[in-house]
Amino acid sequence: MRMQKRILALLLCALLTLPALTACGDSTSAETDGTETNTAVETGTEETEVTRATTPDTLPDDLDFAGTTLNIFYFGQETSAQYDGPAELTGDVVMDALYNRNLSVEERLNVKFNWVKGADGWDVFPTEVMTLLQAGASDFDFIIEENSRLFQQSIQGYFFNLMDKPYIDLDQPWWYNDLMEESSLDNSKRYFLTGDICLTTLFGASATFFNKELFINYFDDENILYEQVQNGEWTMDTFMEYCRSIATDLNGDGAYDDNDLLGFRYEQWGIPNYMSMSTGIEYSTRDSEGFPVLNIYNEQSLTWADTLYKLLYTDNMAVAGDKIATFENEKSLFLLGQLSTSHELRNTNFGFGIVPYPKLSENLEYTSAAATANGCGVGVPVSAPSDKLDATFAAIEALCAEAYRKVTPAWYETALKIKYSDDAIDAQMVDLIYATIGSPFIMMADKAIGTGSVFTYAVYGAASEGTFTSYWEKNENKFNTSLAKTIEDYKALDTSGN
Repeated sequence: MRMQKRILALLLCALLTLPALTACGDSTSAETDGTETNTAVETGTEETEVTRATTPDTLPDDLDFAGTTLNIFYFGQETSAQYDGPAELTGDVVMDALYNRNLSVEERLNVKFNWVKGADGWDVFPTEVMTLLQAGASDFDFIIEENSRLFQQSIQGYFFNLMDKPYIDLDQPWWYNDLMEESSLDNSKRYFLTGDICLTTLFGASATFFNKELFINYFDDENILYEQVQNGEWTMDTFMEYCRSIATDLNGDGAYDDNDLLGFRYEQWGIPNYMSMSTGIEYSTRDSEGFPVLNIYNEQSLTWADTLYKLLYTDNMAVAGDKIATFENEKSLFLLGQLSTSHELRNTNFGFGIVPYPKLSENLEYTSAAATANGCGVGVPVSAPSDKLDATFAAIEALCAEAYRKVTPAWYETALKIKYSDDAIDAQMVDLIYATIGSPFIMMADKAIGTGSVFTYAVYGAASEGTFTSYWEKNENKFNTSLAKTIEDYKALDTSGN
């Protein structure tokens, strides 16, 4: 079913006549835009247009929680604190949208948010959270934390299952259901949620930026690339061919370095991981009980490992270097990053386009999973005050819905220079990226079982192709044992009351 919905999503996105940034089919996608009609709701004899900004939720209109204060513990890391937590009116479009989101939800539900900032360290904040969870503290009604940490903590029984709680409607377009499905240990439950409620997960979505002027100079028309994306032909082979074709020894010294024109630049932690999680390969399956089974070592993965080696070390497609600086200096045709990379591209003197990451082969699906595991989601501790749970569940749904309607569009317009009313092809590409936000299980579970960087460890710095086999032979038992122990411990938990 998920595959069928995703195929439909991609087919819909391939239609050039679609309004920009509209629905791409499944529950991860934006089903409406800010200006065009997507759905008609019949009221009597009239039809009312439903836009993204007016997409209704299923919360009752008469909810009133009598001024209940909800205490929210949020990650203090700079980007998360800025975009996933409280905000002030500053004149910045996105900050003002966040402020107004929080205020409107408070007024709608008659609640008061008390935002408590946690540590800014990637390891320190989870330690703070675990201290509270292990103590059974009732200090906080919900927690905003990095998705992979929420996974790690949730499988230890510290959070409520939010799949069947009142007011939370996971069929709505503001929830990233593909990501949550892939990143759950037991898919009959959802112990943490991620969606538009936290912008940082969106920020981690894969995005390939390309220099339009360079592309036109070498390949005549940037629409060639856009059409390949829409036709499902944007593959690693296509990407590599562009990279090979553009390689130019600008200074004529017979070697390729940062002074020359290349397809892209890379560093150890980032490009190998980001690309490996966004190939379209599914690195796990599910057993009869719905639990994950590692499927990392297979024909597709071996092909990808060899492809990754070629990308990094052969045919002059790339060299190690500063991917932002070389792109801005027009020495790289492509920049493999995330949507948030747009924040760092303010100094470009040329027009650039945005497309998804290439997939390994045409029969696979685009997957925008570069750094989504490092974005934030929400969890509700089982020790949270029981008399405020209904208010908490309603607030989570309302915050996510209002972010979908107002905050995400504001970020697109300011960071990506794309409006929902704009039917330009770049807007359709961003819509496709949004529609395919996900994360392979092996990356989301990295903090718990250590599988997230298998291709980087196996391929980065390798002397030749074919190193993945020996790496896997050395580590297969460790990974499978770790996952089996994790599932065994999880099954032993009494989560019936969660």
